[in-house]
Amino acid sequence: MATRIATLDDVNSSARGYVESLALAPDAGLVATGERGGQIRVWATAGEPTPVSLGNYQQAVIDLAFSPGGRVLASLGRHVEGALRLWRFDDRWVEAASLPMGRCLALRFDGSGARLAVLCESEVLIVDVASVQEVSRVPNPHREVLTAFDLSADGRRLVTAGHDGEVTVRDAVTATPVRSFSVKQSRRPGPLPRGLEPPEVWAVVVALSGDGTRAAAVTIEGTVYVWDVATGKKLFDHADGEAGGPPLGSLRFGRDGELIAPLGDRFGMRRIDVSSKASQIVVSAPKAYGTVAISDDATAFAAVTSSVNGGRLSYAVEVWRMTAAMKLARD
Repeated sequence: MATRIATLDDVNSSARGYVESLALAPDAGLVATGERGGQIRVWATAGEPTPVSLGNYQQAVIDLAFSPGGRVLASLGRHVEGALRLWRFDDRWVEAASLPMGRCLALRFDGSGARLAVLCESEVLIVDVASVQEVSRVPNPHREVLTAFDLSADGRRLVTAGHDGEVTVRDAVTATPVRSFSVKQSRRPGPLPRGLEPPEVWAVVVALSGDGTRAAAVTIEGTVYVWDVATGKKLFDHADGEAGGPPLGSLRFGRDGELIAPLGDRFGMRRIDVSSKASQIVVSAPKAYGTVAISDDATAFAAVTSSVNGGRLSYAVEVWRMTAAMKLARD
């Protein structure tokens, strides 16, 4: 199950801004929020929820990522004014570097914190964190725009998803293809409504296991897939007729090989044991999940939640820590 360790109330308000992105430090001691107006705030999850503000650049902050050591925070601005910024913590957070970007969407550190991958619409950039220089550019292998990506902890493999429904694993430096999978034929259980054509389906989030031997994806209609990268074998799939598309950033392998993923905004967070093909809902409440950030080892997560109380729609950032796994039930 999971235990809530912090709640930041009244986000998405005039007082605290509209949160578009989240990052969770590896030990879950800090959570960073990025706002539509450009403000970045870092909150301690213990004690009084008083944030440290890192600056306001008048650009929406589309993604945030903590390094594995938790002392570097990367932020990515949206579109025209977009920039990759690195913030370092000694006795306080300071902006250490800035690199102009185009239309880019997401960030991912490798397991050492030495490399940072940046997902753009037509390519993935690999950046050396120490020098803030591009190491390589991995071109889009898909027929349509990129929709999701992940970098393995060792920095050697990259998985990307395209709007064409394909999921591809490649060498992160040479861009050599390793394996491709397809989710475009994925369908929810049950017949289609009369007169409707089968919908387009693509992966909204993807993930690689720490050693890059397994790849996972969740589609726009909420179906979860896990594959063996070496053999191409499908190890797990789960479709729910009521599930919705997952929030961005909401898929991660744990160190024990289990997978953490929300299955649509009404279902909370789910732990999946791939080897036994079993799953368990660890957090479930009458709340919708917006943006989600999961720690690298999948032991904690943060989410922007929304709920209606007394006719009033309210938003919060909730931080949860996973507790010891219970025996999982087969779906």
